[in-house]
Amino acid sequence: MSPLFFYKTAWLRILSGVNMDIDKEYIHYQESITSLTRAWRTACELENTPPGSAIWSAAYRMVLIEYCKPFKYSFDEVKKRYKLPAPRFDEEKKILHEKIENLRDQVLAHCDISVLEAKVYYNPEAKFPVPLICQNNLTGLPNITEIRELIEYVLDEIYPEQERYNQRYADSH
Repeated sequence: MSPLFFYKTAWLRILSGVNMDIDKEYIHYQESITSLTRAWRTACELENTPPGSAIWSAAYRMVLIEYCKPFKYSFDEVKKRYKLPAPRFDEEKKILHEKIENLRDQVLAHCDISVLEAKVYYNPEAKFPVPLICQNNLTGLPNITEIRELIEYVLDEIYPEQERYNQRYADSH
């Protein structure tokens, strides 16, 4: 079966209300658009700002986190889970999407020590014996323009669902 079949099936499952309260489903969809739009706007500003400052770095990290929100589980008060299915990606976009999600999961949301490949060196006979931590630097972070283009692609994929969400919500009330 084609990837398009699985993508449409996932949307139909969401739109048919499987395990989802219609109000919360609608809220999650709208919040997903808000998060992606916030990520896009910030990425656009970062493209026109010289990198290197602490503010630039913080905004870059926020772009990654906001991008990931729609695709990570969100829980309501009774622990029902909501998340959007990832859009149909070509191989290049899929790799970038997964890289961003891994950065979010392993570096931004919390620190997986395995990613840092850190080692502690300690010499008790040194003049000033202190543990020294050596770790790799995270390299190969996605380019902000590539991230912005991915966000635009995702928004272009999910905006057409807006009318279906609106109609489904209206029909249920």
